[in-house]
Amino acid sequence: MFTKSLFLDLINKGLCTIQNSRAASFARDSIFYSKLDFLIWAVFLLTVFSTCCASSGVIGGLALVFAGLNIFRLCAKNGESIKLSKIDIFFLIYFLLLLVALFGSSLFVLSLKGFFKNITYFLFYMASTYFFLNNKKKILPTMALIAAIMCYESAVAVFQHFNKVEALAGWVDTSKMSDVSQLMSRAFGTLKPSNPNLLGGYLITGLSSILGFFCINFLKKDKVKAGLFSGLFLLNLAAIIFTGCRGAYLGLIAFFGLIIWAGFYYIKKVYGGFSNIKKRYKNLILGLFGGAIAAIALTPSISRRFASIFQFRGDSSISFRMNVYEASFNMFKDNPFLGVGLGNLNFREIYGLYMKTGFDALGTYCVPLEVAVEGGIFALAAFLGLIIYAAYKGIRIVLDDETASNTRIIMFCTVLTIFGTMAHGMFDTVWFRPQLQIIFWINIAILNSYILGTRLRVVKK
Repeated sequence: MFTKSLFLDLINKGLCTIQNSRAASFARDSIFYSKLDFLIWAVFLLTVFSTCCASSGVIGGLALVFAGLNIFRLCAKNGESIKLSKIDIFFLIYFLLLLVALFGSSLFVLSLKGFFKNITYFLFYMASTYFFLNNKKKILPTMALIAAIMCYESAVAVFQHFNKVEALAGWVDTSKMSDVSQLMSRAFGTLKPSNPNLLGGYLITGLSSILGFFCINFLKKDKVKAGLFSGLFLLNLAAIIFTGCRGAYLGLIAFFGLIIWAGFYYIKKVYGGFSNIKKRYKNLILGLFGGAIAAIALTPSISRRFASIFQFRGDSSISFRMNVYEASFNMFKDNPFLGVGLGNLNFREIYGLYMKTGFDALGTYCVPLEVAVEGGIFALAAFLGLIIYAAYKGIRIVLDDETASNTRIIMFCTVLTIFGTMAHGMFDTVWFRPQLQIIFWINIAILNSYILGTRLRVVKK
């Protein structure tokens, strides 16, 4: 029977043959190999940094270079082997099902372009897992870089909002506004392309990194650093609100829902319940939530934007999306097993046969629906299995009393990223852009590297 162990044995035997070859020996003696670890780290940092200022092509190119360098290291260094977790198995199954969807597409060439994007993300994720598995000390610096980028983008977003930077497109429905004060100046940051929904999703994906440093310093009782990161966290929250991205608002609800659950769990475990914590901490928690609600309620432009989430057909943007959902679901019903093929170019060609007149779209505006439309029901099942299992494993690690406190915080941050980005992805598809994909898969790779590393330590015992 062909099992995961047999598959890994075959792959690693082939890898061992390559590592013992003359070519690999020659590579190990080269100056390039002696600088390889530095180059990998430098390209990785550049890839992460590029997400805030470079085009999709540049980000993808850097991600491929990073993956290529890691593959070279894997093939050249003696003793290196490939390891797979259940998360990787879900990812591989998902990838293979996308490959099947590619060959089943009636527009093969257009679908091939979309498949190349998926190859980039696939290789980057696998390379990131391998990188963090061998460089655990690089995890916190990576989170620090992500946090710094998010703070920079947040500062730009706040500046754009208060200076009422002119919108590059009609991002707010003004047809039913009775007062100019209800018009929201939506921030879009420095991302390419300039889009407030993209910025909202990007900030949601990186928000947990800032929270992680707050938690680490809070547990260390470093009041100065904890206070600094709490302020930066609030800056990022303000920036997300100023994007006016309603999908990001829903992402925040999921994000804070998980934080509240974790907070009550921690308070119950450490203090025996909320009633036993000091009064000043109770007042601080209640004051922060009350202040946030009051700030939203007393700002007409923001409160109207929140309220518009529930208008459905009453809001032109939501009504537009509902028409796209209907057409996209009809596409899925007609192609339930293999989907229509991959990528937005392929999607647009076929979507034209289903869309209502005047409601053209680049995608479905819903990540699970997009996966189902492009790859079919089995690809959707593999994708959901990957996301759900990753979140489950992350929570299990957080709840494990034997796990170090810093590791539990980092794992909790990855789960927050999953919850926030997937909640946002229910109502938008900016998740498919490399800016979000790079940050998202870094978080999953951090989680996966811990799972693989812990399992290996258990085996060694």
